Amino acid sequence: MNVRGVILAAGLGRRMGAVKQLLPLHGRPLLQHVIDAARASTLAHLALVLGNAHAEILSRIDARGVDIVLNPDFASGQSTSVRAGLTHGPDADGVMFLLGDQPLVDAPLIDLLVTRFLTELPWALVPVHEGRPGNPAIIGREMMRDAQGLTGDVGARKLLRDNPRHVQRIEIGDPAVLRDVDTMDDYLSLLAMRRTDAEDNFRP
Repeated sequence: MNVRGVILAAGLGRRMGAVKQLLPLHGRPLLQHVIDAARASTLAHLALVLGNAHAEILSRIDARGVDIVLNPDFASGQSTSVRAGLTHGPDADGVMFLLGDQPLVDAPLIDLLVTRFLTELPWALVPVHEGRPGNPAIIGREMMRDAQGLTGDVGARKLLRDNPRHVQRIEIGDPAVLRDVDTMDDYLSLLAMRRTDAEDNFRP
């Protein structure tokens, strides 16, 4: 049994006004933090879904060992990236969706979620911090089929809301599961945090 990973990083980032995937955080682009954590985890396979500014992003990140999926329909909403990620990759018992703007999610957290999912095999597993659902979420085979029908600017979150009885929620003490970067204020807040990884020495 295994879980593969899909990093969603195709969006326009309208609220940021910049290619947020490349904004620097401790010497690395935001997206690089996500890629590095996923590569260091037990995820069986990793795909990176890109769309907006994909050529610029690929020129400035290290994506070795990661399958690149270009989503030409990214402007139609996140559902197109979810579907693209689901259809590109080997068979798996679950798919973890990681957000390309959630750089504080680390490999131990990913592995914790993967282990819990493979132990219980729910339809889906969602990390929760102080009662608030976050990311990355994992969906199982039942929801994978349903996700192929998603449309518009919605992700797997809609499936989780529509099937609450089949979703396992796991309380996580780390607020990283809630911290993504949608606005410049979000980004500045991240920059103000104390550096915690002494090995952050990647230079794009």
